[in-house]
Amino acid sequence: MPSSHGPVAAGDETFAGLVDAVRDLADALGGRFAAAVRDRTSPAAQRAILRAIGVSGLAPGGRPLALELVHRVATQDRRLPASGIALPLAVAAHEYDLEPQQAALEVVQGNIDLAAEAKLLSVRSRSAPARALLDEWLAGADDRFEANRVAGAELAAVLGEPRVPWVGAEERVFDARDAVAHAGTLVASGADLIRVRVPRDGELRDDLGTVAPEDEWPVGPAAPPPAGSERGLTMLRTALDEAGAAAGRFPRLAVRRVGLAAPELGVVVGFERVDVAFVDPLEAIEQFDVDPARALVDHALADALLARTGARLALGPGSADGSADEAGSSGRALALQALGRAFAVRVGFPAARLDLAACPPFAVDRGRPLRALVEVWLRAVLFPGHRLVVESDVGEVAGLGLTGLVSAWVAGGAVLGTVFVRDEAGRLARAPEALASAVGAARALATARPVGELRGEALELACATLTRARQTLQDVERGGLAAVGRANGLGSEGLERSADDPGMAWAWGSTSDGPGSAR
Repeated sequence: MPSSHGPVAAGDETFAGLVDAVRDLADALGGRFAAAVRDRTSPAAQRAILRAIGVSGLAPGGRPLALELVHRVATQDRRLPASGIALPLAVAAHEYDLEPQQAALEVVQGNIDLAAEAKLLSVRSRSAPARALLDEWLAGADDRFEANRVAGAELAAVLGEPRVPWVGAEERVFDARDAVAHAGTLVASGADLIRVRVPRDGELRDDLGTVAPEDEWPVGPAAPPPAGSERGLTMLRTALDEAGAAAGRFPRLAVRRVGLAAPELGVVVGFERVDVAFVDPLEAIEQFDVDPARALVDHALADALLARTGARLALGPGSADGSADEAGSSGRALALQALGRAFAVRVGFPAARLDLAACPPFAVDRGRPLRALVEVWLRAVLFPGHRLVVESDVGEVAGLGLTGLVSAWVAGGAVLGTVFVRDEAGRLARAPEALASAVGAARALATARPVGELRGEALELACATLTRARQTLQDVERGGLAAVGRANGLGSEGLERSADDPGMAWAWGSTSDGPGSAR
């Protein structure tokens, strides 16, 4: 029977003690890391603020204008100004009567020296009107966030909400024009949430020195927009609204991003009425060896911005260390997911809008579905109240299939928010009815009689996984996040204090006391 911890083995104090230990360690570390990012800024944070005030599009060389502007300032002074980049830009804009976009173009073209403009901040007659102008720009961003949040809520009320769990579909078409044409088909087939991948940001590509095949895409004003670009998302949002009107329900738009531009994503989500952001600081550290401090600074600000937009945040399942030991790899992933969840909550993101991956992909064993059942069971215990996201590979474990797994998970206490289904062989079209039947059967079963408790091999695997999770968190407690990543310093330039940056103060305005304050 479920206990205060959720569906646990009755009377097993070792299991309950491990659950408490992992949860408490993760929460303490999340608070510690949240406090450590207070008053810090980064290049991506500065780009996000520039995007918020209206610096968008491409520079003459074809790179994003905000990226080019921050790069130009950083080459002149390795340290970002304590007042941020937006305030000196406002000084120039006020002096020459320019809009933010025009002022940014003048800077990157060498016609305005932003370092010289920053020095004018010591002159009250220059700084006061510049601060007032910047406040006006930032208020405009807030107005746009609010307008989109209200528009989304009104449209959902008119079209009707889909049943939970939502049926998710991955948009694999990269060209936004093709994605727009495909979006209507996905919604008509039953998809409630369409997720697109945001291309890797320019800073990451520059720092890596390589271009992945999926990023080999033409750039420039005449190039077709990627589906995950700001232009592409504008097109997709409109297409999904139209498809939803035809289908009689409100389809969600989601984005997935890994890289060095999490704060920018927070602004884009608010501006383009995106509903769910799949972005995780631990993924950046694990996949690209991004400096942990940089990843946490970026994601703290991203979470604050996402909190303001009203969007949901979805965190990944953690990551394995390549161990052949089931409990070792699962425990490490569970620990990192618990830490990511605690960090997001401690920097102020509402727990009620925080979704978590239900199961790491490496735990999907087509000959042994027990492992996937235990993975989701553990997350239902550790993270009660959070909606879980099931990726398509997890939902296709041979032996049980999608409906069997969903029934077992829901009957065991898991709250599924989204189940992704591949758009192939008619699977997507069959998914809404299949999921509804599976969830209905599971709820009826759970209501009619006790479902049962973990025992035998499942309980042993769960306890071993929690033991490794606790050990991983203890390693992080002693050695920091360097204990779980190679930490080669990628993206570590420009991590400076921002004691007098009104842009950063605005971005943190979505929480009461800034990072580290939320419980």
